[in-house]
Amino acid sequence: MSMIALLKGKIIQKREDSAILDVSGVGYLVSIPATELGQLAAGQDVTLNTYLVVKEDALDLYGSKDAKVLDWFRLLLSVKGIGPKSALSIVSAARPQDLSVAIHTESPEALVSVGVGKKPAERIVLELKNKAKDLIEADSVPSSGSIAIDAEALQALEALGYSREQARDALKESQGDDVETKVRNALKSLSK
Repeated sequence: MSMIALLKGKIIQKREDSAILDVSGVGYLVSIPATELGQLAAGQDVTLNTYLVVKEDALDLYGSKDAKVLDWFRLLLSVKGIGPKSALSIVSAARPQDLSVAIHTESPEALVSVGVGKKPAERIVLELKNKAKDLIEADSVPSSGSIAIDAEALQALEALGYSREQARDALKESQGDDVETKVRNALKSLSK
């Protein structure tokens, strides 16, 4: 358990991969996943679940509004070769659902399709398949066939110029048993 588990305050400054959070007059520098940081603004009140990483020469705080994201972050730190900065970039690219799918189906491709490197994705799946059981929501995990279809459809939408987030959101609503149908239905939802 982290010494500083939760911070509630006002964002006073945003940086490239972090924000300074004013908590009762003390400014805490907290590294936050890029997807969340983009949604935050200076002056906004926020509550962050945090994890303190203690190093020889620094005390670094990592945080997320979503406790599950932070749980995955901590678990990723146990994977050989993944430090705090790598874990932060992984939870920035892969949502908890993506990590659940990849580990439950033992499919590194599910992580590669959202932007995690091939080697780290393989290591994550291999090393966490027995450790992540408590974090995986098995009832919401699709089959490995639908994972491959979604991965291809995501790449197709990105090739058409949509951002990863736009493509993901459109594919959540898109029905279909093949890549072409999924992409066509996602494009309909994107054009609304």
